[in-house]
Amino acid sequence: MNAPAPIETAITRMLGIRYPIVVAPMFLVSTPALLQAVAEAGAIAVIPSLNFRTPEAFRAFLEAFPDLPFGVNLILKDNPRLEADLEAVEARRVPLVVTSLGDPTPVIERVHAYGGRVFADVVGLRHAKKAAAAGADALVAVAAGAGGHAGKISPFVLGPWLKAETGLPVLIAGGLASGRHLLAALALGDAGYFGTRFIATPEAGAPPDYKAMLLESEPEDVVYTPEVTGVPANFLKASLDRFRAGAKPWKEVYSAGHGVAFIREVVPAAELVRRIAAEYHQAKLELP
Repeated sequence: MNAPAPIETAITRMLGIRYPIVVAPMFLVSTPALLQAVAEAGAIAVIPSLNFRTPEAFRAFLEAFPDLPFGVNLILKDNPRLEADLEAVEARRVPLVVTSLGDPTPVIERVHAYGGRVFADVVGLRHAKKAAAAGADALVAVAAGAGGHAGKISPFVLGPWLKAETGLPVLIAGGLASGRHLLAALALGDAGYFGTRFIATPEAGAPPDYKAMLLESEPEDVVYTPEVTGVPANFLKASLDRFRAGAKPWKEVYSAGHGVAFIREVVPAAELVRRIAAEYHQAKLELP
């Protein structure tokens, strides 16, 4: 497939990317190969620093990764590695940092000092206002239907509400899987934040069983529960049943969002980016 036409928004201008498609950081799933494929196709992907077993391994990844748009996710709360990982981010001048769970102020100050951008994950207005006051460049509106630690507010409300209340660009997260979803996300905010759909790619680090379960699942198979981590999150029911029988969390319990409704094949990440962009343009033409 030839590269579809660019889609310009505040987020593409900010990050220097062709499409407002951001692939969410996924624990033990995001990989350097996924980041590279997404970037080369014109979008951007984010990887958790904690996907690397040690700060040294994380730093080695940063030093080896090519000069392409990419992002790193830093967990702020109860993270003993935060300072070491942030120092590595500064040394590499990572273009994008996405913060989760905690006060992003110190991270924002240090990333802005070298010219990087900081987006903050939020599930409601209180944390959104704090992130905006701290100087976040954009907000990730983690709405109902997102994989992992999702919020409870509909994306139709959360995204435009946060945008109106803070004045910041907003990325819409929660069930996105296609170009039609991207079109809807741009009606609500400034970019689409895709997670679950990109697990079903060869570049993702999910085990084959995980990818197979995604292809077979429906939204009714996604369970929102705090029992795995203590914080409510969305998981595939079949893997959750294994956890209840003693399986290890995260390694054998599979997170997923409501976007499983539209995942029926494993697609290379670059092809998936181009497909989503092409579907966006087609969906836009089909609007009444």
